[in-house]
Amino acid sequence: MADQYRSYLDLLEALREKLAELSDLARLKTAVVRNDDLLALDEVLRQEQAITLSFRGLDQKREKLLGELGASDLPLASLPDCYPAAMQAEARQVVAALQEQFRAYRTEADAARSTLEGHLHEVEKILEEAGATPPSGPGYTPPETEPPPNMKTDFRA
Repeated sequence: MADQYRSYLDLLEALREKLAELSDLARLKTAVVRNDDLLALDEVLRQEQAITLSFRGLDQKREKLLGELGASDLPLASLPDCYPAAMQAEARQVVAALQEQFRAYRTEADAARSTLEGHLHEVEKILEEAGATPPSGPGYTPPETEPPPNMKTDFRA
C-alpha cells in the first residue's frame, strides 16, 4: 500500500511539473502576442496542445490510484489526512506545491487570454476602419448564391 501512496505523490508532482510547463508557455504566449509573432504563437499553441493531451493519461492514472487508495471522493486539500502519519507532512507539501503552481498557471493563462483578446479587438477595429465586414459568426459561412445544378451531387443512390 505504501507504493500506492508514493505513486500518487509522484503523480501529483508530475501534474505540478506539467502545470509549470503550461505556465511558461502562457508567459511565452503573452510575449509573442505582444510582438505580433504569429508563427511563434502557432508553435506555442501546438506545445500547449501536446501538454494538454498528456493530462488525459495522468488523469486516468489519478483516478485509478485514488480508487486503490479509497480516496475517490476526497478533495485534494483533504488528501494528506488519509496518508500514513509518516507520509502526511510530505503529502501536505506536495499538495501545497501543486495548488500554488495551479494558481500561478491561472495567473499566467489569464494574462495571456487578456492580451490575446485585446489584440483581437485591435484587429477587428482595423478591419472596420478599412471597410471590411467581419463575418457575423464563427467558422464557415455558406455562400449566398446557389451553385449551378451540374455542380451538385445526388447522394440518394
